[in-house]
Amino acid sequence: MTENDAHPDPVLIVGAVTWDVVGGARVPGGAVTFAARAASALGIRAHVLLIAGRDADLAAFADHDLACVRVEPTMTLEHRYEAGARHQRVLARPHRPIRPSDLPADWPTPRTLVLGTLLPDDIDIPAFLDLGVEETALIAQGLQRTVAPDGTIEHLDMPSPALRDAARSHVTLCLSAEETGRWESRSPGALGELVARSRRLVRTLGADGAEIRTRDGGAERTHHVPALPADVVDATGAGDVFATALILAMRAGEGTAGRLAAACAAACVERRGSAPLPARAELLTRAGLVPADLERAQGDR
Repeated sequence: MTENDAHPDPVLIVGAVTWDVVGGARVPGGAVTFAARAASALGIRAHVLLIAGRDADLAAFADHDLACVRVEPTMTLEHRYEAGARHQRVLARPHRPIRPSDLPADWPTPRTLVLGTLLPDDIDIPAFLDLGVEETALIAQGLQRTVAPDGTIEHLDMPSPALRDAARSHVTLCLSAEETGRWESRSPGALGELVARSRRLVRTLGADGAEIRTRDGGAERTHHVPALPADVVDATGAGDVFATALILAMRAGEGTAGRLAAACAAACVERRGSAPLPARAELLTRAGLVPADLERAQGDR
């Protein structure tokens, strides 16, 4: 039995499934895929709305209620690594975004929403945010990318208008240091502005862990989440896993949620691609937690 079988608290995860081309080989990916793996590891059966072609690998969603918008082709992203830096290029993409109107009519209204955007137009972000879901995590990398005519993906050096619009009082913005690294030189104070407008801003820092930034009255507060030791095999998707685990455990408090999210991210980087994560009990042990640490989160559901 999953945790939300006993404590109904509907979770909705939305995004595009991808084929990631690495070294000439295709592997399944996409933020929605890694988010679903994180939910499964925590014992949560989510509702997952995704967009993909008929060739997509949907194995990561076996534990969840699934609705798939079939639009050809499946998003395909090429990944190249040079001097430790990742370079991405779009090889194929669906011709339209995912919209709330794609949701099955019989699905419950979610309490928690995870939006895993990869490109600027793959999800109708404003329409989903207008649903007014109580707790929304926006994995916002797609809003900070541009796609050149040849498919090359570049990061913006300041917050996009779409990201600024998404910074709302019920939204947790999830970004990485890679995506925000050039902001201070071009847009000083941009992070602070987003923190002030959103529920919280979560920024992953690679081997340095992550930070959770919130506004407490008139002052900004930063909670640092240390990374846990890991034998890194593949860092792809670690930020998506961290963000999803964090928002799903947030009712237990930032400290507990951060430690559990760090354990999920550490397990993710020790696996290739979107392989399944360990079970919840193993993740709790790795995080130095016990089930009682999550009781408040479960009891509030």
